[in-house]
Amino acid sequence: MTSSQVLVLPTGLIGWRNKEGISLSSIAAATNISPRYLEAIERGEFHKLPDGVYRLSYIRQYARAIRFDEHELVNYYQSSTAVEEPAPKKAAPLAPQPRITFRVLRRFWLFVGRASACGGV
Repeated sequence: MTSSQVLVLPTGLIGWRNKEGISLSSIAAATNISPRYLEAIERGEFHKLPDGVYRLSYIRQYARAIRFDEHELVNYYQSSTAVEEPAPKKAAPLAPQPRITFRVLRRFWLFVGRASACGGV
């Protein structure tokens, strides 16, 4: 039996592990991965694994532990969880900013000058 034939069956990884004579407890001890995560890998419930690099690391370690092609198992994981990336959102247009004209600035400085001359500021 080749490793590519195993993934056709839902329990293919369990059968492969049993054929190799490896127990889940021995894999858990060798890899320090919780047995519940190892069972999730065997059932193809990858969403139950920790996110990020841990997920791929657990899948690779499990494949090595049962002497299965790790690249094939990672490819299977990636194809089974492939999600179409959402299109990038367009940024909302910015509200028009009020223009500060020379006339507005002149009025402002005249006001400040008058207020300070009167002792108001």
